[in-house]
Amino acid sequence: MLIERVRMYAVPLEDCRVSELISWYVETLQKAIDTIWSNITWRYSFKKYRKGENAKVKVPVIPKSSEFKRELRDMLMENNPYARHWVDAVIRTAYGVLESWRKRFIGGKEEEACG
Repeated sequence: MLIERVRMYAVPLEDCRVSELISWYVETLQKAIDTIWSNITWRYSFKKYRKGENAKVKVPVIPKSSEFKRELRDMLMENNPYARHWVDAVIRTAYGVLESWRKRFIGGKEEEACG
């Protein structure tokens, strides 16, 4: 069995591979965010999320099941020219963006949908 060893090395920023990786990452990140966003469900909660507000609040529920994440990863891996850890990084970033939005939305600092 032949094992190929890949070593880390510095790549100049002018190298076209860097811009290709960044372009791929941004496109894949947008695809991941769109997929997660389209699977968000909304429910009403009676907790006191906003200051001075005791009424029911519409709260977004971001899908976090392992089955959903596996399907998302499989979808993003299709036609992926890079290693799996790049797709995993995209998924972590997408969830971070949406969790940040959710926290701001519940706190009353964001609008419901951006179209």
